[in-house]
Amino acid sequence: MKKIVNLSFAFLSFVSIVSCSDDDTVTDTIKPTVNIITPTDHQEVEPGTTINFKAALADNVGLKSYKIEIHSAEDGHEHQHKNNAIYANDFEYHVTNDVPNSVKDFEVNQAISIPADAAEEHYHVGITVIDVNGNQNQQFVEIFIGHEHLH
Repeated sequence: MKKIVNLSFAFLSFVSIVSCSDDDTVTDTIKPTVNIITPTDHQEVEPGTTINFKAALADNVGLKSYKIEIHSAEDGHEHQHKNNAIYANDFEYHVTNDVPNSVKDFEVNQAISIPADAAEEHYHVGITVIDVNGNQNQQFVEIFIGHEHLH
């Protein structure tokens, strides 16, 4: 009986030592937040002008990077490939940047030139943000590039 008590004590001591490791860190699963300030949803933009893209990003631990993109919204929101001959002048824009010093709050300010020959149609303007732990979030707005009287 004494052996069982000693073995039980040894086993409990071993379990308590193993459970006291430094691996008790909490995993961050909270997505960063993103808020597009400009352009606004359904804003009209003339071809040959500049869009001032502005967004507020935040995270509870730290931000890593963001991607701004603009692409046609004329595919019924399904993001399928379109016939390139018909949509040869669709404007597309993609840029990815790191957030300096992995700060928790960051404001994106980007001037984006719209070509004068951009197809006059609806476009999605969006941003995807990734935090230092790989969590991501995104937001999109829809704009119209074209002359106001043509749509």
